[in-house]
Amino acid sequence: MNLTKLYLEKKFEEYYSRNDLALPTRYKNREFAFVPLELLPDFVMLRHISFKSYEDFKTYVLSKVPAHIYFSSAYYEKPDEAKMEDKGWIGADLIFDIDADHLPVKTQSLDKALELSKREVKKLVAVLRSDFGIRDMNIYFSGGRGYHVHIHDDEFLGLGSGERREIVDYLTLNSPKIVEDGRLLESNAARRVVNYMRRKLDEDEALSRKLKIKPKEFRRDRLTKKAVKAIEKFREEAERVLRIHIDAPVTADVKRLIRLPGSLHGKTGLRVTEVWDIDEFNPLKDAVAFGDEEVVLRVNKRINLKIGDMNTKIYPGRIKLPEYAAIFLICRGIAVYEGMA
Repeated sequence: MNLTKLYLEKKFEEYYSRNDLALPTRYKNREFAFVPLELLPDFVMLRHISFKSYEDFKTYVLSKVPAHIYFSSAYYEKPDEAKMEDKGWIGADLIFDIDADHLPVKTQSLDKALELSKREVKKLVAVLRSDFGIRDMNIYFSGGRGYHVHIHDDEFLGLGSGERREIVDYLTLNSPKIVEDGRLLESNAARRVVNYMRRKLDEDEALSRKLKIKPKEFRRDRLTKKAVKAIEKFREEAERVLRIHIDAPVTADVKRLIRLPGSLHGKTGLRVTEVWDIDEFNPLKDAVAFGDEEVVLRVNKRINLKIGDMNTKIYPGRIKLPEYAAIFLICRGIAVYEGMA
């Protein structure tokens, strides 16, 4: 094992030694999975693992020193069975994943990517509250380029993949038609677009005059020709505003593995962190898991480094950096460890 990997394994082990991670609810019924740090760069996932106590979990983590830790959104009768059909599926939390890689606007800047992800998760949370009546949800920074939202409500627990895909369709407006033969279709997309138009027309008299339509002309049983024409004119803007860019397969999957809150993300060294105030949360500060002891690195590319208290340009060559910044660059493959300062 090379010096860089030895250093990283040592720091990850120290983190897990001194931090007690909160296991998810009903953890005894969940599957856990680990990607051992020592096997990187090969991404080898050890799956179908379960724990009867927190002590067993911590012993395992310290013996393997994982780069990534996952747990199942699903609850099983026998979570450690190797075959999925033998596990005995009980139900699954409803999970949403918003990642910058799945957003229409692309950027190489991690800082900008995280800001775009934050805007999207705020849209998601607002719709979950207003349209689904969900109040009990947990938001987590993924440690990478986005956020996870966990819903534990019993009413969603037994939903199958098909029903979860309907929720996805509602959020992403994944339906090509709103009206057909002058009638409003009974689809999630149609309901969201038309409800949005009604609200906008109520709030904006200028828009009502522009489209030559009034809110009362949107009827459930029959749309007037003016209403159909207004929808056709306004639909593109409505969809742009309303569409939420979630990672659809994550939500539809009733056996999904998701990152464990409190664990480290092996590609950044940042902590999977619960978000209490999305507006105030700064992932590149609030999810920093390591200290500021100086470390000597050799950086292999120019980078604008923004993490913790740092916001500076880094150039190729030998450099001293605080431990948290050093681990961040090492995990991203931008630097190698050369020693303590």
